[in-house]
Formats: sequence, C-alpha cells, structure tokens
Amino acid sequence: MSKILPFVSDNGIRREWHDHEDGTYSVVERQDAAPILEINKAMATHNDGYTPSREMRRAASIPNLLIHKWLVEEGWNALDPACSKKLKQKLNSSEYLYLRTAPGRL
Repeated sequence: MSKILPFVSDNGIRREWHDHEDGTYSVVERQDAAPILEINKAMATHNDGYTPSREMRRAASIPNLLIHKWLVEEGWNALDPACSKKLKQKLNSSEYLYLRTAPGRL
C-alpha cells in the first residue's frame, strides 16, 4: 500500500506525494474547480463582459490546474502571449464553453 503525504498547496492546487512500496513515487495534483466554473456560468449570462468604457472585455476564467494540464500534456502555455491563437481556439470551441465568462467569439 502506498503512503500519501501532502506536498504543496499553491494557487488552489493541492499536490500529494504518493510513496509506493516498490521505491517509486508519484505526485498527484488536484484542484476543486467547481466554484470557479459556477462563477463562470453566472458571469456568462450577467452582461456582455465589456467595461463601461468598452475598452476591455472579460472573456474567461481558467482553473490553474487546466492551464498546467495543457502545458504538460499539449506543450503550450496558456499564459504566454505567443500562444494566444491556441488559447482563442480552445476558448471558442464548444468543448471549453464552461470556461467562458461572456458571450461571443474571441
């Protein structure tokens, strides 16, 4: 049976160190994204997302763990301006509609 130890908790991400009996280990990351997604749902129907001056527009709120997943599994950083085309593609797809906080396309 493996032993599980808390490792690091940062930015809403909890990491656990899983020490296995065979001398190996793994690090498991978890984040409760439900509160973020509930706020996204409420904001998506609240208004069009623009500031009163119409200079800026709210678009999405992405849980940190999903940003990290894209980095590790797909090899791109959603916070890097050089990857903005890939991020827009994700946020415009119906698969990631739950991340949007305002209607429309990016």
